[in-house]
Amino acid sequence: MPQRDGSPWNPVTGSSHITRLSADLSRRRATGYNIETLYPNHVGALPRQDDRYNTMPYRYGFLPCPDPAARDPRNAGACYARFDHQTGRDTLFNAGATTSLAECCFAPKHADAREGEGYLMGVATRNDQGGRADLVILDAEHLDDGPIATVHLPMRAVGQIHGWWVPEAQLPIAG
Repeated sequence: MPQRDGSPWNPVTGSSHITRLSADLSRRRATGYNIETLYPNHVGALPRQDDRYNTMPYRYGFLPCPDPAARDPRNAGACYARFDHQTGRDTLFNAGATTSLAECCFAPKHADAREGEGYLMGVATRNDQGGRADLVILDAEHLDDGPIATVHLPMRAVGQIHGWWVPEAQLPIAG
């Protein structure tokens, strides 16, 4: 896909990272802003956090990404990363090089759960099994322990969730 100026697409400069955008709102006019890359070794799109903290300061974030420690990114395992924005640390669930991981979704363990205390869910496409998919469910505080449950789907499934977890108590009552 060429750029507007006709130059070829560069996947390295076009890759996305977790960034923080800062603007000085005390000024009458927005004349600029600062973009800080928080985790330069993690490349990925569609980051998530505990949705109860949307539009508010939050500590934990999640991202589907290739293994940042892989020597050859073409053979990197597919990962979900958990970022602690307070400490700058990350933990990974690595699904392996023959699996693709889609956008993840966070669900709190219970209504009064602490931020980040819950489950991370996403679709894992098994490329070495004809594209069959699994729903993987991980303890969001211990991604590196691997899935606590795997729902084996007997078919291919669209990988993107593009949704939010809604607790049963918030669903409308069918009449």
